[in-house]
Amino acid sequence: MRDWVMRLIDFVAPSGSEEAVVQALLDHVREAADEIWVDALGNGIARKRGEGPHLMLAAHVDEPGVMVIDIDDRGYLRVVSVGEVHARECVGQEVRFTNGAVGLVHADPAKQGDLDFDALVVDVGARSREDAERMAPIGTAGAVHVPAATCGESVVTGRALDNRLGCAVAAEVFRNLAARGLNVSAAFTAQNAVGARAAQAAAFQLEPRYALVIDGATADDVFNHQPVLSLGKGPVLKVMDRGTVVPLEGKRAVEKAADRLNLLLQYEVSREAWSDTGAIQLARAGCVAVALGYPVRRAGAFAMTADISDAERLVDLAVATVETLLG
Repeated sequence: MRDWVMRLIDFVAPSGSEEAVVQALLDHVREAADEIWVDALGNGIARKRGEGPHLMLAAHVDEPGVMVIDIDDRGYLRVVSVGEVHARECVGQEVRFTNGAVGLVHADPAKQGDLDFDALVVDVGARSREDAERMAPIGTAGAVHVPAATCGESVVTGRALDNRLGCAVAAEVFRNLAARGLNVSAAFTAQNAVGARAAQAAAFQLEPRYALVIDGATADDVFNHQPVLSLGKGPVLKVMDRGTVVPLEGKRAVEKAADRLNLLLQYEVSREAWSDTGAIQLARAGCVAVALGYPVRRAGAFAMTADISDAERLVDLAVATVETLLG
């Protein structure tokens, strides 16, 4: 799984610009599906019709980033945030745009205190407005670049681990369940970082009875001596976030599956965390939606750390949970 994840995190895919990574994921599951398509909001969907109630797997593919909104006469780009991006963290960083352009972020030295995006420019090496418009036209999205690296046997660092590692898990679970002849779909969802907008549209189309949402969960094991979530300690059941509370039927299924596999299960209860779960749960008449995850240090930031072993155990847990839910 590690090599596949390293490939996935190399894609630049801020919210609204996910096409390339969505296509890569759909290609990965194509042979297991009856049909695949990309909907109007950019969700990549794979469908396998089979036995039993319909279960939907979901994992968002996007990441926070920036978008060009103006270019001055000297060729410097003005950008705004796409998702929760802090201007100060961008200063001095390399930005890679979806069209391949690369730039360096500068901050106005006259600005004091907390910077906002009005104080930033991106230098792409242009000598004029016209030159810059050819390189990175207004509306082009990008992300701060953090080279991916491995630490030891299973720990990886880099950008977009939340949630490209989750996408790898969802793809593997879909292939496993499809091979068993189950009635399953996978939605690689767009626009999570700007409010889980596309996930609801995916669930509206698919009308699942059950849904498993795979996403990163914030690990607090660096400075906290009694952490709630730790790398290498196994998968996470997301009990509550600001959009949903896990249905009791789903919680029991996850815990039963973990016991059967003799897996240590970590729990996330957060009023701040956000996932696609709430949006999926409310589509049409609603469904039993359960969020599972893997610990990520600095989840949602530019540079993150995760343990591939947690994701591999999450694959086993997700498959066993589906077996429990479907009887």
